[in-house]
Amino acid sequence: MMKRKVLFLAVAVSICATLAHAGTVAYWRFEEGPDGAQVSHGGLPDGEFYPGVVDVSGSNNNLSVWNESWAGYIYRSETAYSKVPLNGFENNYSVKNSGGYPAMWTDSSSSISKITPAAFTIEATFKLENGGYKTIVGRDSRGSVTQGENPNADLAALYFQTVPNNGFAIKFCDVSGYWHEAIAPENSYIGFDWGTDPDGEQAPWYSMAAVSDGATLSLYLIQIGSGEGWKLIAQTDLTASGSPNTALTAGTGDGNDWDAGNWTVGRGLYAGGHGDRAYGYIDEVRISDSALSVSEFLVPEPATLVILGLGGLGLLKRRTR
Repeated sequence: MMKRKVLFLAVAVSICATLAHAGTVAYWRFEEGPDGAQVSHGGLPDGEFYPGVVDVSGSNNNLSVWNESWAGYIYRSETAYSKVPLNGFENNYSVKNSGGYPAMWTDSSSSISKITPAAFTIEATFKLENGGYKTIVGRDSRGSVTQGENPNADLAALYFQTVPNNGFAIKFCDVSGYWHEAIAPENSYIGFDWGTDPDGEQAPWYSMAAVSDGATLSLYLIQIGSGEGWKLIAQTDLTASGSPNTALTAGTGDGNDWDAGNWTVGRGLYAGGHGDRAYGYIDEVRISDSALSVSEFLVPEPATLVILGLGGLGLLKRRTR
């Protein structure tokens, strides 16, 4: 009996240590509910910030929707898993866009809008429509990309997104003005077509994680329920850019409907305009200011990673949008 107690305590301490190591900056679970209800905008005018989605990390980096109709989200009972594998939290709801212009963002006064982490991890679980650029998590900015080959000032600070032909990418600008990206091959996921399958019943759920340790940028994917482990689908050598500091930029510029440094869920920004909207289901979004290992992801997988036909150093390359 004593051995069992000691083992239990050891496991509990290990779990607590893992969660503490994660350095969670924001964690949006979308558990407010109920099913079918709009994510609350508090009755405010369109575009005003209202903390309708709680940041459960305790850092108060809450999210707001744009409104409760054409630019909002609805709670849905469809989820990838009933309990979050890492922490055992009940997972009752995801969110799905309620119109053609979905958008959620953090307040410009929140602490997350100022961070410039030297290392970071972004995680999300989702089921999305097919095709195009769809930014699951972004960071608003314009004019921060000033260095490197063919700098494009219209790029935002960060995109954690799908790209045309059902690929994926993690892209960001560092504090030195250099652009970095890791882009996965086409047909990396199966999406759904709203016209024939509006509820996405024929598409699987995925979890994706982007990890930067300051030297390497990696993108991982797992198809929930497939029985397969995490796959390393893209990777880039950050040091090859020549940047003196690869920490994530806090962003620059300003717009009538965005502020530099704000984080977004469900939309991106390009040339100062909202776009790249992520149509479909989004759930369990977490941002950490450290480079997590696969075993520390919200959906940990102890099995050996499977690298998709892009083995070893062949992944370490820079690409341009």
